Amino acid sequence: MSGLPTPRPRPLRPVLRLLQPPLRRLLVLVLIAAAVIGGIVWYFGLAVPGAVLVAVAVAAVGSTWIAVQEADAVEWPTKPAHRSPGARRDVETLSWSMKTRGGVHEKTLARAREAARHRLLFLYGLDLYDPANRDEIERLLAPGVVRVLLTPRHSNLDLVSFTRLLGALEALGAPTERPS
Repeated sequence: MSGLPTPRPRPLRPVLRLLQPPLRRLLVLVLIAAAVIGGIVWYFGLAVPGAVLVAVAVAAVGSTWIAVQEADAVEWPTKPAHRSPGARRDVETLSWSMKTRGGVHEKTLARAREAARHRLLFLYGLDLYDPANRDEIERLLAPGVVRVLLTPRHSNLDLVSFTRLLGALEALGAPTERPS
């Protein structure tokens, strides 16, 4: 050979791909079914233009269905999801879980408890569940807030108490920077 690259065959357009042998049989069956359906609706009293329109619509839907089933799947590039605590989805989930009958849901309180534990440990080096740190934690948070956080199952916690708890957690500071 002369060293020239051989041209690659161009991919067929989706419409022309329907005319190739594997799909040609399905396309013919769809067209026959469309003609039969058009004939049936004409026989039962639909005018000729209406029957033709029904047949064309059936043929269009059928051929589109075949083309879509045989086409390559289109995938959009996706960025990897980076989930950080307190992200928008977390706040949305937290707010929806607060709307229950009989007080704040236990799952919501558990998430607030974990946020408090994380902030106390990261910012102040205090463990929420360590009895030796209890006095220091009560100095940072109100004793009522600490009592709510340490109660394993606190049913029927009202929204006002929970708002007080969230305010106390917010006053601790953001867990991204240590206090000076």
